[in-house]
Amino acid sequence: MSFQLKGQSIARSMLDHYLSKPAPPLLILHGPAGVGKFSAAEWFIQCSLCDIGNGCGQCPSCRLFARQEHPDYILFPEERVLIGDEKQPAPFTVRWLIRTRLMYPPFKGQRRFILMPRADLIQNEAETALLKTLEEPPDHSRFILMVEDLELLKETIISRGVCIPFQLIPASTMADITGQSDPYILDLMGGSLELSNLILDESFIKLKEKIEDGLGHPMGLNELETYVALEKNFQGWKTHLDRSYEEVLDLIGLMILKSSERLPDFPAIAEAVFELKAGLHKRMAGMTHYHLSRFFARLGRILFGH
Repeated sequence: MSFQLKGQSIARSMLDHYLSKPAPPLLILHGPAGVGKFSAAEWFIQCSLCDIGNGCGQCPSCRLFARQEHPDYILFPEERVLIGDEKQPAPFTVRWLIRTRLMYPPFKGQRRFILMPRADLIQNEAETALLKTLEEPPDHSRFILMVEDLELLKETIISRGVCIPFQLIPASTMADITGQSDPYILDLMGGSLELSNLILDESFIKLKEKIEDGLGHPMGLNELETYVALEKNFQGWKTHLDRSYEEVLDLIGLMILKSSERLPDFPAIAEAVFELKAGLHKRMAGMTHYHLSRFFARLGRILFGH
């Protein structure tokens, strides 16, 4: 299977190495969100499970993998990983994994792969139980953990794995991947594809124009506040792009920063944006519109003196 991992030469080299030689019991893919960790992990697993050995896409194993039905690929949800009930552990808990999967040989091939895309959400008891498994891993099973920051994992787990680094994607590579040449958009992406489905959506252009109007005229700022405060204006992003209102507001903050960076009042604007983001990240019920109202009032004073 042809797979391009653009902008990640070190990670690609290491993964290629472990496709040609026995993979260690634990691989830890670490680096920013939106730079290819998950797609790289799935490509590596498909190649490893492939009947031919190259992720051909045609063999029975590859067809099972494509349908997300391969019995030797266990993908944990992107949520908290618990240890599980002692007697009847629920699926995708560590006790369930140990008792119903790791104790037995793979169903189809020689290896079983367990992918945990949010290893930072493994709870303490579950992490301890997982550590015991990694100390004496079964020969037939391989773990892949994903995390943005290695500091979010215990050193005892890190020491038992091979760490594969991922980095932010260079702007030239981002332009090649997305087909975008606009420096504004590339800077806004910041070397990550995490927000690409928002930024490349048609609604983004409308929002960008409203922000530019808002930074240039008091009436435009009032219209921007009214537009942003109505969550229904972003319903399409939630329905079709799977983005929450809070994520959209986060993007709007970044867009205001980018659009105002040449203004003389940029330091004060940046401080106001960071205060807004800090308030939104507290995720206090019913406070979103309070933070927005306070932000736009402050922005009006900075830009227009009222």
